Amino acid sequence: MTAPDPVAPGGEAELLVDRDGDVGILTLNRPQAHNSLTTSLIDVLGEALVEFRDDDSIRAVVLTGAGGKAFCSGMDLRGAPDTTAFDDQFGEPPRHLSRGMEFWKPVLAAINGYALGAGFELAMSCDLRYAATTATFALPEVKIGSMPGAGGTQRIIRQAPAALAMELLLTGDRWDAERIKDAGLLNGVVPAADLMSTTVDVAHRIAGNAPLSLRAVKQAVARGRHLSLADGLTLERTLFNLLRDTEDRAEGRAAFAEKRPPVFRGR
Repeated sequence: MTAPDPVAPGGEAELLVDRDGDVGILTLNRPQAHNSLTTSLIDVLGEALVEFRDDDSIRAVVLTGAGGKAFCSGMDLRGAPDTTAFDDQFGEPPRHLSRGMEFWKPVLAAINGYALGAGFELAMSCDLRYAATTATFALPEVKIGSMPGAGGTQRIIRQAPAALAMELLLTGDRWDAERIKDAGLLNGVVPAADLMSTTVDVAHRIAGNAPLSLRAVKQAVARGRHLSLADGLTLERTLFNLLRDTEDRAEGRAAFAEKRPPVFRGR
């Protein structure tokens, strides 16, 4: 798969699109601007996700940033209009990683540096997150008279203890990777040199599981967290029943009985 337009200064694409077997890899490619987001980059990110969504050979996605300094430092305020671009540019699901995210394949973030503002929000919209020891995190919008507008207030309060979430939101301070991990917002912190290999390895382990099961689990969690327990259990059972008679479930049970690796086909 080739990297889509538009291009960053210097003639390189703003988003690099690659794959490692059944794992898709998306790299924000504006290292000269700490991989800050432009409206065009948000657009091509959404387009790449649609391609991966519709490609049955892709079973998990890794999102990272180019260079060694930043995952994503937020919106590029130098070129951003006074009114936020999120409503129009992040758009309706599944064209984004920020609001709703009707993208049911697992997404992992490899956070190799700054994850600030919308960059932190982008990371929080991923299912699993691994960070380099040098990564730093902040939701600094209150320092410039604004507030998180791409899911930050809603995701962090669902993913971290309330007191820690409110400290990040109200102070705008930067936290290092270990403190963010202690807040429950990271799956692991590793040396920068090991970050991509660690994250891609986890992605491959996930991708080896039954693809319909992965999608059902992600939907159950994403939709069920907004329901009562009773309604959530009904949703879970409905999805379970949809999986019950699939070829993959029969293959998984047969492979277990025969003590061999299963061959899942997404059917």
